[in-house]
Amino acid sequence: MLPRPLLLLFCCFAASAHATPVTLPARAVTYHPELHAWARVEATAPLTLRMPLAGRVDRLSAVPGQEVTAGTALVQLGGPRLAGERAAARARAAAAAQELAAAQQNAASLARTYPALVNRRTLNAAHAAVAAAQGRLTEAVAAQRALRAQTTLVSPLPAAVEKIEAVPGADLPAGAPLLTLLPHGRVWLRAELFSAAPLAAGSVARFVPAAGHAIPVLLADELPARAANGARVLNFVPLAHGAPWQVGEAGKLIIDENPRGAVAVPAGALILDAGHWYVLVERAGSLAPQAVTPGPTRGAETLILQGLQPGTPVVVRQAYALYHRDFAAHYTPPD
Repeated sequence: MLPRPLLLLFCCFAASAHATPVTLPARAVTYHPELHAWARVEATAPLTLRMPLAGRVDRLSAVPGQEVTAGTALVQLGGPRLAGERAAARARAAAAAQELAAAQQNAASLARTYPALVNRRTLNAAHAAVAAAQGRLTEAVAAQRALRAQTTLVSPLPAAVEKIEAVPGADLPAGAPLLTLLPHGRVWLRAELFSAAPLAAGSVARFVPAAGHAIPVLLADELPARAANGARVLNFVPLAHGAPWQVGEAGKLIIDENPRGAVAVPAGALILDAGHWYVLVERAGSLAPQAVTPGPTRGAETLILQGLQPGTPVVVRQAYALYHRDFAAHYTPPD
């Protein structure tokens, strides 16, 4: 004898099997499929500020996410080594200034005795020495100013601070990264799509940030290399100038595909069996399972993308029970 729960289930199936099937014809509809992808606003060319020369980080005046303007001081460098280089640069500039003063004094003295005591050749040589000393002084002063400028790093353009890669007090070699900036106005929308559906450049989509309104975007290009997770990488740009987004903002990208034809059936008509979807269709007065590929749901209806023709009578009530109406014939009670 069957256990009581299975007996009740068998009775329900038996009662349903003798009920008159309720069918409705599958309804032809048109729907607009959508592709969904994860997307993030990224800078096209992040700018990394590096140590211009070896030294110590005395002060960092930036934090991640901070908005900075062009010319904002971000890093102050110092340390004994840099102080020694600055002192040497000052000494070279002072020596060049003294050399220029001596050359000018010599040229003036020769000019006073020309042509009585000196000839034109000697005077020209003195003037050439003045010009050479002036050049060396200009070079020494420029080097001193460049060294002074290198001790204070500023943002070259309006940007957002993305990452800090150094700490105050650190002694770093020349070229070591200090911080990364994301320049304003040089951003793109990076989307990762797993669908193999072909997309033409110029396709319009919608970017829906996690907190905000949908922003129309345009497909600019597809990168040749795939992401680490195997997804296609798509490059989108805003459809209108001045998109209200910021670097690092993430959300959902919705791509509208061309309209397609499908059929709609009540959601209760679908039957899941062993990982496959079916509906019961009526043919010549008898019921038969029909394998289908379901799509999105519209209210109480589900769209069938493949496997069902419009107008086909489909069981819409107690479909699951009728599908398993021969349950007892295939059930073998345990020993």
